[in-house]
Amino acid sequence: MIEFHQVSKRYGGQVVLDAVDFRLLAGERAGIVGPNGAGKSTIFDLITGESETDSGSVLRAKDIRIGQLRQQVRPGAEKMPIQTYVERAAPDLETIRAEIHHIEAHLGGGEEAAEDRVLLRRLGELQTQFEAQGGYDLHVRAAAALTGLGFRVEDLQRPLGEFSGGWQMRAELSRALIAEPDLLLLDEPSNYLDLPAVEWLRRRLEGFRGTLAMISHDRYLLENLCEVTFEVAAGHVTRYPGRYSWYAGEREKRREISLSRQANEDRKREQIERFVERFRAKNTMSSRVQSRIKMLDKLERTEVVVVARGRGRFRLAKPPHCGQEVLRCEGVGFGYEAGQWIFRGVDLSVQKGEKLAVVGPNGAGKTTLLRVMAGQLTPGEGRRTTGHQVVPGYQSQETADTMDRTRSCLDTLKAVANDAAEVEIRTLLGGFGFSGEAAEKRVEVLSGGERIRLAFARILIRPPNLLLLDEPTTHLDVESREALQEAIAAYEGTVVLVSHDVAFVRAVAEGIIAVAPGGGGVRRFAGGYDYYREKIEREAAGGGDGPEIAKTVDEAKAARTEALRDRKVLKNELRRVEREVAALEKEIEALEAEQFDLHAQLAVSETPEAARVAASRRLRKVEEVLAVREAAWETAGQRRDDLAKQIGG
Repeated sequence: MIEFHQVSKRYGGQVVLDAVDFRLLAGERAGIVGPNGAGKSTIFDLITGESETDSGSVLRAKDIRIGQLRQQVRPGAEKMPIQTYVERAAPDLETIRAEIHHIEAHLGGGEEAAEDRVLLRRLGELQTQFEAQGGYDLHVRAAAALTGLGFRVEDLQRPLGEFSGGWQMRAELSRALIAEPDLLLLDEPSNYLDLPAVEWLRRRLEGFRGTLAMISHDRYLLENLCEVTFEVAAGHVTRYPGRYSWYAGEREKRREISLSRQANEDRKREQIERFVERFRAKNTMSSRVQSRIKMLDKLERTEVVVVARGRGRFRLAKPPHCGQEVLRCEGVGFGYEAGQWIFRGVDLSVQKGEKLAVVGPNGAGKTTLLRVMAGQLTPGEGRRTTGHQVVPGYQSQETADTMDRTRSCLDTLKAVANDAAEVEIRTLLGGFGFSGEAAEKRVEVLSGGERIRLAFARILIRPPNLLLLDEPTTHLDVESREALQEAIAAYEGTVVLVSHDVAFVRAVAEGIIAVAPGGGGVRRFAGGYDYYREKIEREAAGGGDGPEIAKTVDEAKAARTEALRDRKVLKNELRRVEREVAALEKEIEALEAEQFDLHAQLAVSETPEAARVAASRRLRKVEEVLAVREAAWETAGQRRDDLAKQIGG
């Protein structure tokens, strides 16, 4: 469908793509990953023709229809109703519709019968084409896409210009989805989406019938939607025939193999060079010395496989001691306007060492609740109290953008800790990737991810024991998100965070605080994200106890009560997951055995050519299935461990 042949592209002195060759095949679902600035979006621009190659060529299938998520709305669309704007994502359907209306009007004009027959045939062709391309249900599909991404039904006729930039991007995503193109290009589709919208997007894309290429830092979407991974790094594009989890392991294996080969070559080169130096002056050895010199010239140099790594480094200092109860909210309510409550009657208790995620739709009040918990906002009613010797550290979505842009990284930390020694500040900055001269860089030249890391360093120069983080993964690439995830998991203090990254929340959060929209209340769940999802899905299906708003002052006691009540459910689920793990292990064992046999068959020179081709084709299929099963096994194993931890706790 799409083929890049020896494509090179540079911007100024930076080589973004260096003679790359790769193919995107029809029907494939590809994830495109790599550090920020590596050239991922450039690939999309070259596919759509918005950018031209410096050399090489990009070949596209004939008459291919390309749909793309754009990062800005079309000019002049601000006054258009948002549903109408989304419906016009398919201009070919608009053309067909206009011709249908024209023919229908002409047929009613009493023209000659022969001409009518021609028009009727053309009308039938157009109607068939219109139906095949989803024209008759376009209105319904547009509404479904918009409401699935969080718009209310009453919003659909509002002008596009009345919505914020984030909501306008949701409208752009809706346009890309309903056009039903042959090739769908999505650049960071989960930006601006809350967790329910991310879940909806995953389900919607699972049913997409065309070819999908997605640039994303969201590991949850990459793992669940993309069966092939393209890594863009250091001017190269490398194809990995597997999901993100398989790619992450395979790239390390490839790098280790290339490093080993290069080390062997270096040892051989050193041996030859020592021989030449030792015997160069001896006439009796001249022919052998010349032979070794020729060997040196012929020695190949294995290129080390480049591993796409972000620059994220996070080292969270050991927190100071504090009391067992870190934070308590008693009957807390808050509203920005009198009588218009965002939430009321919130009773929460946060214990030392807990790691909690605040979830809910956009606009429900997650950030507001976090700011109240952080002491940034004063409750309109009720009381918020912190525990003994609690030192909070709050990072908002705007923290990284409100730093003085003219200061250096070093001066930024000095401004909040003027009594700290420079060596202490430099040591901390080094832990966040700002070593040596990088500590002197001004804030204005830092990337979005670098500013996030500097904002963390600014908080941690005086280590808190309660971290309250609002969207900490914004602007971070996959590697940096994983680094932050590991740092928070190892952090001994208490963490309450808001995040729309499903994989991040899954890995970090041991408990969930769910905020319902429209003042629907705040509810505490004792388990992690998967437990929370299962709980609300059971309740939605009528199998749960119905919504309960936490009303107990001692929230920890309420959580233990809920955990005991659901212990039987958790044990049943653990047994089911253990059976799933065992079945996957058995299947993986069989696939690995078949893989070994196929390798052995291909290694025998006497194997007939037809059998060799068949074995090679089967081997590729086995390896693809094996990658999928191994990823499923890892997910199920993690789920098993999480359940066992919940039951044991």
